[in-house]
Amino acid sequence: MTLPQLEISYPETVVDACRLLEAGSEATQAIAGGTDLLMSLKDGQKQPDLIVDLWGVPGLSRIEYDPGKGLQIGALVTLGQLIRNRDVLSHYPVLAQAAGQVGSVQLQGMATIGGNLCQDSCCVYFNRPEEVRLSLPPCHKLGGNTCHVVPSSADCWAPYTGDLAPVLMALGGTVTVAGRNGEKVRPIAEIFTGDGSRPVDLGAGRLITKIMCPSPARHSGAVYFKLRPRETLDYAVVGVAVSLSLNAEDSRCENAAVILTGVGRAPLAVAEAEELKGRKVTAEAIERIAKAATKLSHPVKSVSGTEPGYRRNMVKVHVERGLSVSLEAAMASIGDGT
Repeated sequence: MTLPQLEISYPETVVDACRLLEAGSEATQAIAGGTDLLMSLKDGQKQPDLIVDLWGVPGLSRIEYDPGKGLQIGALVTLGQLIRNRDVLSHYPVLAQAAGQVGSVQLQGMATIGGNLCQDSCCVYFNRPEEVRLSLPPCHKLGGNTCHVVPSSADCWAPYTGDLAPVLMALGGTVTVAGRNGEKVRPIAEIFTGDGSRPVDLGAGRLITKIMCPSPARHSGAVYFKLRPRETLDYAVVGVAVSLSLNAEDSRCENAAVILTGVGRAPLAVAEAEELKGRKVTAEAIERIAKAATKLSHPVKSVSGTEPGYRRNMVKVHVERGLSVSLEAAMASIGDGT
């Protein structure tokens, strides 16, 4: 596989990058680490008119932590930097845990947090070399009107499989999206469209410049479980991020979040987890949330060959496990007075 000839621009500011993206066609692509985009170019899945290289833009590679304000991560921070950062390891270990499950060590050294959030959906038809795809009509992602995964559907069902988005959503994270006329802070869930053919929409000529997470609650636990055929390289066929915090006086839940990935066209928030607020986290409550997560998930045939029915069953298993582990960690912090 070889790269096609490309026109590349190297902006020196965020505003310059946004102007290039806004002035270009829909085929204009921004590139950071390139771990997702370069494979798409080699396989002929994308054919951009212009590549906007972001590495020359200053100020997007810093990690800053303030106990009162929380964590700020520049969009060009690599996953390897997240994994090794002391503040992340001390206060947001689940974020380092999730980053450590993305691809290989070499990929983690290139891939950025902004790029991971904006990665394309993954499809059993689309994510194949061009010569393999030629045996079938073009799908929605390639400008056709067919979904080869769910043929009866008028929409694209390619699932979103990113690992960091569900974790950041569970932590209450937000993103700063910049355009040439200014910036706007948005909840992470808002950047996802629910459309498999175009899973992320920041708006024309706009870029993620920063990711923010509030300071963690004192008595809390969070975990990310990822099911994949191999320990490296593979996308999540099921990913579950859980965050849970407790009141130290009566051990009742203060906040809870369960977010799924790999089983829908966007990260899926399990609304029933929010009903734990003000209540004891019982085995019955955990089972109820796990059943709701199973019902919410819509796994389809994937590039891994893993059957949808098996993956749906594993959603329940991982949600139950995630809530139990997070509860145990939060209870332990109450017990030792941390």
